[in-house]
Amino acid sequence: MGINVLICDDDKIVRNHIVKVASKIKDIEFIKTAENGLEAVQRIKKGKFDILIMDVDMPQKNGIDAAKDIFKINPDVYIIFVTGFREYALDAFDVYSFDYILKPFNEKRLVSTLEKAMKEINLKKHAKENSNNEEKFIFKKDRKRYIVNLNDIYMFEKNARVTRIYTSEIQEDFYESFYDIEERLSSNFFRSHKSFIVNIDKVSEIVPYNKTSFEVSFKESELKALLSKKNEIKFLNELYLHKKKVI
Repeated sequence: MGINVLICDDDKIVRNHIVKVASKIKDIEFIKTAENGLEAVQRIKKGKFDILIMDVDMPQKNGIDAAKDIFKINPDVYIIFVTGFREYALDAFDVYSFDYILKPFNEKRLVSTLEKAMKEINLKKHAKENSNNEEKFIFKKDRKRYIVNLNDIYMFEKNARVTRIYTSEIQEDFYESFYDIEERLSSNFFRSHKSFIVNIDKVSEIVPYNKTSFEVSFKESELKALLSKKNEIKFLNELYLHKKKVI
């Protein structure tokens, strides 16, 4: 399976050096380049890339801001930062980067990172081809990427900056806003409460909880979520319309 790589750095010498290193790796199908974060975002919009190698300090749009935009466009892309600025490392991992390599970079380190990313990408592509085209939700925790079937998700729960995903198999915490999560979900998911997104297909019962909320129960699970009373009519309408489509 061929791997497509985008390399973004405003320094032509560094950019060409990375191209030279990446070109030697087997299974990299093609390599494109960009000179700043804004151009990288535009290239990601127009083309299918598996890996993005990017600097942080660049004109027009820096690498961190570009990575935030790129993740919304293509959450599957593996981002590797190669930069001279150590202080942006935490910001880099907040935007789901696969690795953070300091300049002047060691070629063996870059090759090793690329090969690890390529291995994960090929495994993911293989899994997708053998999953009967089920839609997936991908999230990252501790530099590990999780891939779950959307249909297996019961709900998401928000607690401050931490989001927890619940399926029949896992309960994992990760960092991503509800706004960004909703952009990546199918129509059977509903923001029932400021702290919950629920899978309508999994809902079995709704009962009064307090003056402002209902309690949501799920099929074949002891999990509970909340539904704000202000969302009650909209939720029931969505539930009815969705069940009607299934029938």
